[in-house]
Amino acid sequence: MSNRETRRALAPEDLAYIAERARALDPYIVHPWDRNRLWAAVLVAQMSATTRAECEAVAEARGALQILDAIERHFVRRE
Repeated sequence: MSNRETRRALAPEDLAYIAERARALDPYIVHPWDRNRLWAAVLVAQMSATTRAECEAVAEARGALQILDAIERHFVRRE
């Protein structure tokens, strides 16, 4: 096993917990955790955003999702 594989220390449940704690995702949290449904909710909000504040909030949510995707790619254990 490579060093990269041994560094992965998070379980999928940990990722769900991180997503629930991200304030930028508060309006979009999907229970139970479902990455695809969460992305879909944020993209729907982006398409319906009309004010600058709504657009900025959606941009923050997209950024949080991109960070979660990076965490998942690099640190979540695959069994």
